[in-house]
Amino acid sequence: MWAGNPDQEDVVEAVLSREPLQLDAVFECCGEQEALDQAVELLKPGGKLLLVGIPTVERISVVIDQARRKELCLQNVRRQKHCMAPALELVAEGRMRPDFMITHRFTLEQTQAAFELVEGYHDGVVKALITVD
Repeated sequence: MWAGNPDQEDVVEAVLSREPLQLDAVFECCGEQEALDQAVELLKPGGKLLLVGIPTVERISVVIDQARRKELCLQNVRRQKHCMAPALELVAEGRMRPDFMITHRFTLEQTQAAFELVEGYHDGVVKALITVD
């Protein structure tokens, strides 16, 4: 498993160096235009782009030449109904390790700082974990 930081490296180049044949599916989870553009570049012909992120703007777009030529499937994902329990089960069984995404850790008393960091996408944050002792 791999996680990248687009503020520190070319994510497309980094992924394609590991997966030169491109990807079958990409989950775009931040709602940013740049991430959407990167996702289209990463997908192989016939690939599926799942739009999970919530954009802060009214419209987003794709480079239609690339999306059309690759015959990409774009699917919006609004809710993940009935997926929390199975996901937690996978983590509990050790079959999925999501900790690679955690870039920052906070105590309960630091919750406000955690939210501010994530809201502003500061310091290369991917996911911030708030620990409740």
